[in-house]
Amino acid sequence: MDLQPIDFRESIDRKEFQEKYYLPQKPLIFRSFAAEWPAMKNWDYPRFKELAGHEIVEVFGSWKSNSPTRLKTPPERTMSFSDFIDLIHEGPNDFRLFLFNLFKYAPELKKDFFFPDIADGWVKAIPVMFFGGEGSDVRLHYDIDLSNVFLTQFHGEKRITLFSPEMSPYLYKQPMGSHSNVDLRNPDYDEFPALKKAKGYTGIIRHGDTVFMPSAWWHYNEYLTTGYGMALRTVNSSVLKQLKGVYNVFVMKKIDDLISTYYKEQWAEWKKRMAKSIGEKVAS
Repeated sequence: MDLQPIDFRESIDRKEFQEKYYLPQKPLIFRSFAAEWPAMKNWDYPRFKELAGHEIVEVFGSWKSNSPTRLKTPPERTMSFSDFIDLIHEGPNDFRLFLFNLFKYAPELKKDFFFPDIADGWVKAIPVMFFGGEGSDVRLHYDIDLSNVFLTQFHGEKRITLFSPEMSPYLYKQPMGSHSNVDLRNPDYDEFPALKKAKGYTGIIRHGDTVFMPSAWWHYNEYLTTGYGMALRTVNSSVLKQLKGVYNVFVMKKIDDLISTYYKEQWAEWKKRMAKSIGEKVAS
């Protein structure tokens, strides 16, 4: 694979961001996005435990061993949020929370951040958080709602690897889905030879960093240390892509869940074969 560094800026204003990154749909890591948020000083694990530690959460483990062909993978276990925080601090492990709406249980935390004027069309109803233990990773995928994502890191370090939508055939995109079975931590070029032609970007985000991930861009995230972050979204500027995102969430996902329920193994193997078939064509 050809991986170039993601552009990094300490600070950038709306005009330059719109012209160089948002409108051209090019990724960026920058620090000015969340620099003025009280959350940068006020949020920590003890506060989370105090506000929502008793809530029961669904915890996810390694994606590689848990229905990796399904759009929605089932949780590995349930526990209190407080116990989950303790669990990810026990040492390297695969445990994660994703798309976690902490603000449902602790709405006062919404006062600690705001939506910057660097972009328009914020989806203010669903700020979501992500927690993971050191060594855990998120499978290679793109967000099916096709929104633009601003992922801000509050604690720990996370490696982000990004690919444009044009790279889909080289990443073995599965039909009726928005993900790949390729393991970017240990890429197998014998099994997935088209990966050699994939071109993307990579970078590390730390406390205070925000990565802009454009609509439909593939991303693979690795927790280099235990940590957590929050994602804010803006709607796609294209009405057609907005409709495609709605279809993905409310139709494609439902169909995938339904077929997976009744034909789990057959459906999984078919999706793998189709992805490999496309990959073989572009690899030659």
